[in-house]
Amino acid sequence: MINECIIAHTVIGDKVILAKNRDRAYDAKVKIVRELINNVEMVYIVDDETDWSEGMNSMGVAIINSALMVNADEKEKKIAKKKGKPSEDGKKIRRALMFKKPSEAIYSVMNYSGDDKGEVGVKGHTFIATKKHTYSIEMTTEHKPVIKKLDRKQNHVRTNHGYDYTDSGYTSGASAKSSKLRWKYAQDMLSSVKKPMDVLNGLSSTHADDMRNNPYRDVDKVKSPTDKDILSTTGQILMNVTDLEFVLRMDKEHSHYLGIDDRTPEAYEPKIKIKVQYVNKSK
Repeated sequence: MINECIIAHTVIGDKVILAKNRDRAYDAKVKIVRELINNVEMVYIVDDETDWSEGMNSMGVAIINSALMVNADEKEKKIAKKKGKPSEDGKKIRRALMFKKPSEAIYSVMNYSGDDKGEVGVKGHTFIATKKHTYSIEMTTEHKPVIKKLDRKQNHVRTNHGYDYTDSGYTSGASAKSSKLRWKYAQDMLSSVKKPMDVLNGLSSTHADDMRNNPYRDVDKVKSPTDKDILSTTGQILMNVTDLEFVLRMDKEHSHYLGIDDRTPEAYEPKIKIKVQYVNKSK
């Protein structure tokens, strides 16, 4: 189990929310970038190890992703070491955030290849949300993209098993059990949230005695660990698409916050609000 995450979408009152738990096999070093391209403000994270990104823009387009290629994180790190540069998935998402229309962002997520023409599109589960609509994309190297407009009367969660493609991601064994339990706990939680930050708090809660099956995980708390137990939740992301608010919550023990890299002109007045928090789950 190398790269496992939870992504969630819900609407609370009139607030459109995307959220994510980032599970990694290493202590993540993460910064926030704010930049202005073609009069579109973008705010996104950058993982210093893999160059992974996800975030939102001032037009109200927000993008998050969860892997279906279960060793994606390991692959990213190997590419970075072998070629001297990371994989291009982060670049693909940053490019999609440049667009003003969700249709353009969806097309970019599915079709942009960057410099590596053999790796087309962002694989896994992707949610793309705007103030009016939310879309899911599911694709792998073996499966063509499936695009769905999500029913906003329902809550939506994706973990690391396939939904449209049941043969993708985790399909059996303890890993599939973990993916489905984490999906269930997150799905149940969303039905009771009252305000946006309740989503991150709910995704931080403990449900299962086995730490592997909780939405928020800590490798140091796994009972009877094996050499496969290497994942911890390094942080959380919440994007309030309605109010243009980006929240990054870092795990105090499993991540390092590198600050905000503001690349906008000096006189520019930001449209997207940024909030950064730390959480210490051990306390």
